[in-house]
Amino acid sequence: MSTGTRIASVRGFRRMTQDQLGSLVGVTKQTVSGWERDRRTPDANDLVNLCHALNCSADYLLGLTDGFTDRLPA
Repeated sequence: MSTGTRIASVRGFRRMTQDQLGSLVGVTKQTVSGWERDRRTPDANDLVNLCHALNCSADYLLGLTDGFTDRLPA
């Protein structure tokens, strides 16, 4: 499963729109769409913000683990 597919999957699980996720991450809806379609890749800063917004680990989004679990609070 690609990073974009994982972002879309978690966003759907969290019942967020692309607009809502973009607002939380600080990007546009079009950027979120680009990530989800694997036409763009989030940079390191955006990846951190995605993890916070989606409450999941970077390992999951990057495909290093298949276990979708909530990120532990810092």
